[in-house]
Amino acid sequence: MMRSAILLVAACGLCGCASGGAGPETASTVPKQAAIYTSPETGTLLADRPLAASATIAAPPAVVWLAVKKVYADLDIPITLENPPAHQIGNQNFVKTRRMADEPMTYWVDCGSGMTGPKAASYRIYGLSLTDVLPDPSGGTKLQTTFSATAQDVEQGSSDRIACGSTGRFEQMMLARVKATVGKP
Repeated sequence: MMRSAILLVAACGLCGCASGGAGPETASTVPKQAAIYTSPETGTLLADRPLAASATIAAPPAVVWLAVKKVYADLDIPITLENPPAHQIGNQNFVKTRRMADEPMTYWVDCGSGMTGPKAASYRIYGLSLTDVLPDPSGGTKLQTTFSATAQDVEQGSSDRIACGSTGRFEQMMLARVKATVGKP
């Protein structure tokens, strides 16, 4: 019983059970931590929670929204979530293999290494990218992008996915491309 209580406390610390009062989060808008390993002895080990990158742009939200849509189209990431009332746009399950935005997947994600090298180089990558386009009190827009990924070894016929970590480059690239798109006439 004591061991179960310790695991619960440890899991709560990993999951961030304490509320920061930043507002309500719903299951559909907050990327989940990926389970790395589960066993009766250790419980569930979770990957790091995805971190968001943000910037403020001196343009109205409607203009930034259109720029975000263009950047997703340029990246060949279909928009499957477009929720203007919640100020959120993106895709919760897009698939890429080997390359994205003219860069190898290893540039964007770290899924660990196997005997043949980085797993992100050959595994199928399932990505999640959500962008919040929020009005800023100064009249501009606060832009925030979150990216996370899992990977699957389809060449070996595996149906299991492994957690990947973002290198942070995707989030920064999204912000830079949106800023550049807004800046164009």
